[in-house]
Amino acid sequence: MSSFSSTTNLTEEVLSFCDDEFYNLVKQQCGIIALEIIQAQEISSVECLLNVNDIFALLKLDSDDLIPLKKKAGILLNDGGFIVKQGIMYKVETFLRTLRTLTKKRFTSSSNYNLNTVFGLVVPEDLIQKFPFIRTLITYAKIIVTSKIDFTFLNVLLNNMITNLTIEEKGYRYDTMVRQFASCLYILGGRTAYEFVRLNIPAFLPSVQSIQTFIAASGCHLTEGHFNYNGLRDYFNSNKLNLGFCAEDATAVVSKITYDTTLNAFIGFSLPLNKNGLPINNLYSTDSFNELEQWYSNTPKAKFLNAYLIQPLSTSSSNSSSFLLAAHGTDNKFKMSTVISRWRHIYEECKTQGIRIIGFGADCDSRYLGAMRACLGFFSYYAFVNHPDAFQVNVPITWNWFYMKHELLFICMQDPVHVCTKLRNRLLSETATLLLSDQLINIHPLLYIIESFSKLDHGIVRSDINVKDRQNYRSCVKISSDNVLFLLKKIPNSLGISIYLQVCNRKI
Repeated sequence: MSSFSSTTNLTEEVLSFCDDEFYNLVKQQCGIIALEIIQAQEISSVECLLNVNDIFALLKLDSDDLIPLKKKAGILLNDGGFIVKQGIMYKVETFLRTLRTLTKKRFTSSSNYNLNTVFGLVVPEDLIQKFPFIRTLITYAKIIVTSKIDFTFLNVLLNNMITNLTIEEKGYRYDTMVRQFASCLYILGGRTAYEFVRLNIPAFLPSVQSIQTFIAASGCHLTEGHFNYNGLRDYFNSNKLNLGFCAEDATAVVSKITYDTTLNAFIGFSLPLNKNGLPINNLYSTDSFNELEQWYSNTPKAKFLNAYLIQPLSTSSSNSSSFLLAAHGTDNKFKMSTVISRWRHIYEECKTQGIRIIGFGADCDSRYLGAMRACLGFFSYYAFVNHPDAFQVNVPITWNWFYMKHELLFICMQDPVHVCTKLRNRLLSETATLLLSDQLINIHPLLYIIESFSKLDHGIVRSDINVKDRQNYRSCVKISSDNVLFLLKKIPNSLGISIYLQVCNRKI
């Protein structure tokens, strides 16, 4: 019986054949040589065979082990080439074609992929072969019926994309949920990442211009120098909180003048401060080119960006994110009294919104430290004498070293990150000598730990000690960890650095 006639009599039952049953089928339909080629590749089932692109690709490899098989299956050419015998190829291709036909037949009749039960219609088989993702969509449609996962956004997204692809691009429309997602992607990923995703997934996201307009219309526009107390109130009310801690800090920026179309003002000049220590916003708005030219020539450009954040405080385990109260450009020229006035004003304004600011924090700048001393009455004139909102600090009588006032309007705290890095940098200094009683404080005990103990015991490396980045906070955490402090107890003459690192550990 010919190979072709035998394959036409095969049933769907053969699709589950494997091992000996499968090998007997191959031998019957394709011959012993084809069987040897299949066995050489560890193909042991019909399913595996259908997933192999070309079973003859093995014979194209240059290997002495394949020479006996090549002589049986084809002809070796003088130039080193190889041709498979046409009869063997015909039998195998006919066999595979029959198996694929049986597979399609099973798929069409299978309840798992029955299109009628999903959409009430039949999708032509050639269309499914051309667009295999249709099967995935059918599977997805069945999963969401029983799944506990919320597929609302994905459903809206897919529907929006498919609807847009059926019309001209100038008529594309986007659901509100899609625009909100696009806004988050644009803000978090930046313009480059947004355009990369948009170009690679057609009809998925609005244009950059559209999403910029959507963001601007959402009321989230940040105005330089504007303190958003109303937004702060709404944020605290939404979290049902009324206690907050304010922190401010400045970071260096590249000086650049830009035009804000919303405010009709130029951004990038250093904003002067009023009597309350607050920046005077909308100061650089003009329709005169001569005035703008004068500003460029005589007005200092902002070299720093000063930001003010309010951290909601709660006794619950869930922590809320900080709220950006304001930000503005500055040349970093101000006085200690300016800081005190600004903190007083922020406190009073937050109070009118029903928010109690219990503290302020900043870095180790001498002007901020001076303002903290004055606000705490720490060896300094107390700035808020007889204030009606002052609270009591119940200090134990035995604390004769506690010099702050017992009545405070709010507490002050240095930025622990800056404090820790400064302590670490002083430890690494090549010119400073640190002593605790008769104990010398230096990095030698830490180097001894690295050389004498396993990294699994302490987790530090030499780059954590000899850091190139002076603001590397992570190294502070590592060298003052509990594991390092435990190992220091085993090293002679390490009491000084142990106490020193414990101070860093407490700050962390």
